[in-house]
Amino acid sequence: MSLKYKIFNEIRNNTSGHDAVLSNVKSLGLPETTRALHILWMYPDVLNVFGGRGDLMALMRVSCSMGLPAEMRRLDSLSDEIPFDWADIIYFASGDLTCMEDILRSLKTRDEEFRTFAGNGKMIAAVSSSGALLADEFIRTDGSSVSGLGLLHMTMTEREKVHGDDLWIMTEDGIEVTGNQIQLLDVTLQDGQKPFGKVIYGRGNDGSGNEGARSGNVIYTGCVGPVLVRNPWLAAHLLECAAKTAGVTTLSGSFDLPDEEIEQELKSAEEARQFINDKRN
Repeated sequence: MSLKYKIFNEIRNNTSGHDAVLSNVKSLGLPETTRALHILWMYPDVLNVFGGRGDLMALMRVSCSMGLPAEMRRLDSLSDEIPFDWADIIYFASGDLTCMEDILRSLKTRDEEFRTFAGNGKMIAAVSSSGALLADEFIRTDGSSVSGLGLLHMTMTEREKVHGDDLWIMTEDGIEVTGNQIQLLDVTLQDGQKPFGKVIYGRGNDGSGNEGARSGNVIYTGCVGPVLVRNPWLAAHLLECAAKTAGVTTLSGSFDLPDEEIEQELKSAEEARQFINDKRN
């Protein structure tokens, strides 16, 4: 077991109870007063499909590998106050579509605070169906629609049939991401809205070659797997972007993710690319 895995297991095993803050500050040998990167895990008992919990653990594991002090806090209830002043990353893992309207009713009472948070360059990320929370509009199969937070200018429309396949994309930052797509919603980007990446293989948003959406540090991707578990280099990119906004740095001053810490994931990514190429050919 590598040192960073040992550190991650230590901080995970020493955390008990839903309200505890998961922190690697002490395990990295830093003073308790160290300013860490603050990750807010939104509604983990509801937004919990397609391995979303693994993505949050991946953020903590990768932060350890980078030597980046980080703390994670859960927000469990829709009635809980959202600690905008504390958070540097607000992360929505994927959830069932039936939950989205209730979540949006709660979030839209704080929409100006979300806009201010995003406008200050802080990170908001959503995966798969939870992208409906960040969209302009979420349309159900019965024709009813709900307004989202409008942080990403896209419309998400519920599909009659679920689309499932492998997914391989190249992000706008030149990061290769492989995973799966279990698509419950077609995504239509409005004029001027940049995608998260371009499709190398898979359907992406709507078959047009785009995948996800990104405006600054507000990010949506439909890639699951879980996406950050399978692509720790993407987790490192998210952490770096958020840390630079927050003014938090690593022990070394570099945001590099050592290859020796992600040997298994690098091998798995190569196997995924080979599998897709074999299938495509």
